[in-house]
Amino acid sequence: MPTEVDSEKMEQIKNSEEPWVVDFWAEWCGPCQKLKPRFEEASEEIEDVNFGKVDMEENQDLGTENGVRALPTLVIFKGGEEVARHSGLMSKDELKEWIKDNT
Repeated sequence: MPTEVDSEKMEQIKNSEEPWVVDFWAEWCGPCQKLKPRFEEASEEIEDVNFGKVDMEENQDLGTENGVRALPTLVIFKGGEEVARHSGLMSKDELKEWIKDNT
């Protein structure tokens, strides 16, 4: 299951050499709710990547700091740097392919 990400955890992600996929989402966001089970399934199926979720209602500052302008937005961090970004809904297969191509 994905890790809940707050400011402290985001600092750890940005200082990590390991790849992280972070989902910026909100409870009221319809596409976010559709992406949620796909993201959770991908987190169980892809073993060499870490998965995190940022609840934008509780952590708006993280959205601002990371330039998030639409929900859902997925950001891949690798070696502490952003290497890929996608806004909007994806199928589980598209999500897994996007992660594979960028980690």
